[in-house]
Amino acid sequence: MKQDLDIAFLDVDTQYDFMDPRGNLYVPDSEKIVGNIEKLLAFARKNGLPIFGSVDAHNPDDPEMETVGGPFPLHCIKGDKGQEKISASAPLNPLWVENRKYTADELESIFSHQGEIYFEKQSFNLFDNPNARIVLDRFKLFVVFGVATDYCVKAAVLGLLEMGKTVYVVEDAIKPVASESGEEAIKEMKKKGAKFIKADEVHSILR
Repeated sequence: MKQDLDIAFLDVDTQYDFMDPRGNLYVPDSEKIVGNIEKLLAFARKNGLPIFGSVDAHNPDDPEMETVGGPFPLHCIKGDKGQEKISASAPLNPLWVENRKYTADELESIFSHQGEIYFEKQSFNLFDNPNARIVLDRFKLFVVFGVATDYCVKAAVLGLLEMGKTVYVVEDAIKPVASESGEEAIKEMKKKGAKFIKADEVHSILR
């Protein structure tokens, strides 16, 4: 894990079930941001910047599933196609961090990992994974993108801001479930201190 520049990229839930029109919980028009997601990850790799992310990793009986009375259809079930990353955000050398409290030795294996690091979750909030805050606290500035603006992106951004981090949200690399709630989420993130930039402007952060 490189920390030279204190900058990290955060890829939120860019998974098949959310970003492919055939997915079980498709975020409308999310395929339109695939090119920018690819561009952002290529930029991070070219500049040696660490890539973190969140992924839904569900069991069929998780509370948010409609099969047990929750609001959502089955999605991102562990081991299924829908839970996989889309090809544009496919990792090269990933480490998947389970949603449980890691030991000191296990945390050290995260810190020493040379590759992408993804935190598994069963809810909207990245920080419901107890390891996320510990690991991400080592960085000062985050570039955030993914889906959905009004759910998991917002939760991740607000969580980082509460930690005192500088957060840049890539406005042309996010998509909401609904346009109205997406606009409200953007207003809330801006009010809390998030900065919004375009994918082509991310290079300016390194200056």
